[in-house]
Amino acid sequence: WHLTAATSVRIIQTNAAGDNSHVIDPVTNKVVAVIEGIEVPHGVSAAPDGTRLYITNESMHALDVVDTKTWKVSKQIHLTGRPNNVSVSKDGKKVYVGIAQAPGAVDVIDAVALTNARSVKVDGSVHNVYVTPDGKFAVSGSVQTGVISVIDTKTDTLAWSLKMSAGIRPMTFDANPDGSTRHIFVQLSNYHGIAVVDFATRKVDVTWPIPGGGSPDMGNVSADGKTLWLSGRYDHVVYVFDTGS
Repeated sequence: WHLTAATSVRIIQTNAAGDNSHVIDPVTNKVVAVIEGIEVPHGVSAAPDGTRLYITNESMHALDVVDTKTWKVSKQIHLTGRPNNVSVSKDGKKVYVGIAQAPGAVDVIDAVALTNARSVKVDGSVHNVYVTPDGKFAVSGSVQTGVISVIDTKTDTLAWSLKMSAGIRPMTFDANPDGSTRHIFVQLSNYHGIAVVDFATRKVDVTWPIPGGGSPDMGNVSADGKTLWLSGRYDHVVYVFDTGS
């Protein structure tokens, strides 16, 4: 994960097999700080102003808040179960944490009060959770049940869900001209390609197969929304798809 602050850019590498995370300067490719004391750190995201990091602590079933001036944990927030990945709202006021422990949920953290404000039940253990480009929804995915769950960030309630043909791996999004979410690009377990979900109709528009074996590693949509860049895990190739934007 990368952190962009007012004066610098940093890459944050969590060490899930250990109890620390490394802070890397991408200009020098050197470690400039180490965040200690978070056992089994998993997901990481940052406040929009760059003053905080939020790191999921699998060992303590918690979300640890890190001060980026000192690189030390300033607060630990208890969660409803073992977490995986995490995403921050566009205004920085909420943090959405995927709960991987069955039966699965998305915990909603009040980033002002630094408390666990609500837990939203979803269908299946959550690995990834994202906030859509317009900030209006938080979207989680379950590897176990193959269900995408879409949460309204205004009410923090489940808006809709979609059952896919296989487990939900990483996702990314593009936007309509008005900024609303257009598609979800979904990596599925054991499928050599991407499923494209129309956000408005809540249906799979198309699937994009790729050569090679195994599930691909998800990439990102370009800044102009015109292309999706996807890395192939086994064939060492980067694939570029036209999103039709």
